Amino acid sequence: MARWKSARGRTDTARRGYEFLKAQIRLAALVAAAAVPLLVLIAMVPRPIVLPMFCALALAGAALAAAFAWFSRARRQSERVTPWDVAGALALIGFAAGAISEPDQVLLLFERQSLTQ
Repeated sequence: MARWKSARGRTDTARRGYEFLKAQIRLAALVAAAAVPLLVLIAMVPRPIVLPMFCALALAGAALAAAFAWFSRARRQSERVTPWDVAGALALIGFAAGAISEPDQVLLLFERQSLTQ
């Protein structure tokens, strides 16, 4: 019987290791999913207006995440990451991008939009 108990303990340890690996794979997939739109933005938008555009997109994402959290009645205080945390992180990133960008870059962003209309 002692043999079976020790073998069972080994499989439990192996399962915990696989669970950790699954969490790491999920994190890598989320990072890749977040990086792809940024790389597409950098490739398609002229360099001077990348930061203002990134600011606008991050703030729009924050608004969408906050709306999702509001309508799904997500808990605000939890041990895990909530939609409110995601909305706050996106808002922080958006405001930081807006603070770093130059005023003339923002004007270029709006001039381009007015030319296409």
